[in-house]
Amino acid sequence: MLTKISKGYQVTIPAKIRHEFGLDIGTTIDVEGREKEIVIKPLGMTSRNELLKLFKEARKYKHRLTPEQLDEMEEAIYD
Repeated sequence: MLTKISKGYQVTIPAKIRHEFGLDIGTTIDVEGREKEIVIKPLGMTSRNELLKLFKEARKYKHRLTPEQLDEMEEAIYD
């Protein structure tokens, strides 16, 4: 996808990419120069998304979790 550098040296990330990676205003990103490439990586998105899924799954259980329940939660997060 093509985009341009604006007057303030800012780059707009196309909507399709923002939605695909769950990027919102305020998302911290890492910008790295590699050889002849510029690499932009969101920081903490995986962790944030996994935590949100974990909290959603944890709401199903009101008491102490058994090892089996923890395994179920892990499967729900990573599947």
